[in-house]
Amino acid sequence: MSEKLSAKKKIERWVVRRALAGTLFLTRLFPLKRSGRLSRLMADLGYHVLSRNRKLAVANLSLVYGGTKSPKEIRGMAHEVFRFAAKGALELMLYLPRGAMPRVCDLVNETDGLEHLDKALAEKRGVIGLCAHLGNFTVLGAKLNSLGYSCATIMRQMRDQQLEKMFNDIRRQTRQIAIRKFPLSRSVRQSLSWLSQGNILAMYIDQRSKSGAVVDFLGLPTSTATGAAYFALKSKAPVLPMFVIQRDDGGYKLIVGQEVGVVDTGNFKADTRTTTARLARVVESYIRQYPTQWFWFDNRWKRLHKSRS
Repeated sequence: MSEKLSAKKKIERWVVRRALAGTLFLTRLFPLKRSGRLSRLMADLGYHVLSRNRKLAVANLSLVYGGTKSPKEIRGMAHEVFRFAAKGALELMLYLPRGAMPRVCDLVNETDGLEHLDKALAEKRGVIGLCAHLGNFTVLGAKLNSLGYSCATIMRQMRDQQLEKMFNDIRRQTRQIAIRKFPLSRSVRQSLSWLSQGNILAMYIDQRSKSGAVVDFLGLPTSTATGAAYFALKSKAPVLPMFVIQRDDGGYKLIVGQEVGVVDTGNFKADTRTTTARLARVVESYIRQYPTQWFWFDNRWKRLHKSRS
């Protein structure tokens, strides 16, 4: 059954599609060497125009750092978050139309910890990548695949089918392998099968989940996705942190951490929650190292914001 849309929603979706197509077209004309200046301009404009995103980023940062940083420092951090997000997005858009995804992967010109990944894959149970919207996360799968690994990510389909098709084209160009999240039963079967073939399944647990487990994240209770813990317990695949972090020189480094042990007492429900809390602490440790490279625009602590408003 086709989705019934209001005239306003139809217009909004059309505008988003045209904006994406127009941006990808215009980037064909823009010199790569000027991307840094353009991304800062985009970020500075976005910081002042996108008030909802700015306010949410400032509110989230205030929840986490309000006790240690001044309002001015927090606004400065939020501004840097905008700049980092704009840089990553623009790099991707500039290279895509030129058919130069390998050059995007070349931006990730340093690796650290691949020996942990090779050791884990040697167990022949696949590997669960513990990931977050941190650093240049959009090229994580592409970089791993370019190095000879096979990495897939579970992705939620968009309601706008035309926009979904556009993003599927982008995923193909960026060498991303996607497993559709719905229907959920099929997604679970495909994910377990992917792991059983000795591949990597990247799981992002850092955004708010309506059906997740409430655990502490960055020192505050919030509903957290349990998928990584679920698949770890079901498949017995080892869990390794994986991130693409920006260095001081503007390039990127792929970091693979040591295996994170799961809690497996035989009580699946309790073990899923306890393991999720443990995985959240690991992700949190990386975010605290690179706070302005995290995606602070998600309404991660929605209930806390409501209770304090």
